[in-house]
Amino acid sequence: QLTAFEVWLRFGAAASSKPEQLPVVLQVLLSQAHRVRALVLLRRFLELGPRAANLALCVGIFPYVLKLLQSPAPELRRPLVAIWAALLAFDISCRRDLVRDGAHLAFVAHLAQLAREGDGEDSDDADGDGLVKERDEQRSLAAFVLAAVTRGDRGARRACLTNRLDAALL
Repeated sequence: QLTAFEVWLRFGAAASSKPEQLPVVLQVLLSQAHRVRALVLLRRFLELGPRAANLALCVGIFPYVLKLLQSPAPELRRPLVAIWAALLAFDISCRRDLVRDGAHLAFVAHLAQLAREGDGEDSDDADGDGLVKERDEQRSLAAFVLAAVTRGDRGARRACLTNRLDAALL
């Protein structure tokens, strides 16, 4: 099913049809063996825009990606940040559950990790430039998520500052 979804993304996404495999892709998130691939494919799907975000929310992506924010697995963080940015750009009401569960602090931790990765790094080659570009994109997406979550929510802002968001951004 993941391969069929990948083929749909590559060749059928431009058509107005819904991907039949989307609910199955969400179920695959429960399998550790295929989780990263499923998240990467979901990220690519959500890059298709608001219609994709709406479809993903309609089939129930929300509880899956909320729970995965609790995972300590670093390989999940990058696709999850992009997925959350797309979901919040489409439906800001998702932020309530992020704050209620304290899951928004995963984005502060992600920014801090990106800052540590970038400390003392020079990018004199093409690979280095690609890594810097990816890290900058991740920083932007995580900052967007935190801006969306903390807008109008004093408690969320306070929690972010308590967890050293200011240091992670510098």
